[in-house]
Amino acid sequence: MVARNTGYNAPVLYKAFAILEEIARNQSGLGVSDLARRLAISKSTVYGITQALTEIGALRQDAETKRFTLGPTLVQLGNQALAGVDIRSVARPYMEELSQEFKETVFMGTFDEYGITIIEKADSPQELKISAPVGARIPIFAGAAGKVFLANLKEEVLNKILRDRSLPKYTENSITDPQNYRKELEKVRREGYATDFGEYIKGVNAISVPLRDSWGWPVAALWMVGFSHSFTGEKIDQAILATSKAAAKIGEVLKGKYS
Repeated sequence: MVARNTGYNAPVLYKAFAILEEIARNQSGLGVSDLARRLAISKSTVYGITQALTEIGALRQDAETKRFTLGPTLVQLGNQALAGVDIRSVARPYMEELSQEFKETVFMGTFDEYGITIIEKADSPQELKISAPVGARIPIFAGAAGKVFLANLKEEVLNKILRDRSLPKYTENSITDPQNYRKELEKVRREGYATDFGEYIKGVNAISVPLRDSWGWPVAALWMVGFSHSFTGEKIDQAILATSKAAAKIGEVLKGKYS
């Protein structure tokens, strides 16, 4: 719940945050009547606040159900907060350990509706390696990392993305059929990790796992990339297991910091 101090009060601001928190706890979305009833706030007040939050992108309203879900502005703000020193300093030792163990590059990134931002990396110790600078942006459909984020979106948000944008053909292995891509995302949800076998960059394989918040949402992702002639088979299986364990440990440390 939003903490209230004994100093200056801004009732509308408290109500706005209460609405955001209530919507965040209900992944299927809530309408004006639902929010008014749950929070004991008048419908007219809820309506005014939700319309203002929708206008600035903090909320999104489904055109058919009229239910509200969190919008892209909050995603971007959350990603900027996560790009700060805490998550990077916590994750860095685990990323370096993975990089040294598997001799591959490990990235961490955050997501918004327009793409993925690399916020940390641990380069492979090998002379010949795959790398990209911190701060670089990669497309929303980019390989394993894109699958991890997209697989965990609300169904209506995913539907809109797949409806409004065509799946790009980066290589001959890219999944460009929406139905097949949905099946791939279902597999990611079921297994808890994503793979990419030359789908984004020819000759490059990757695995990715989510870094989840206390509500279970993937606020960031870790992914490991390597050349397809060496990063394959049993090595990939072991990398998935080790990266998943690292993500769980990072999550536990972060929960301790913010609890």
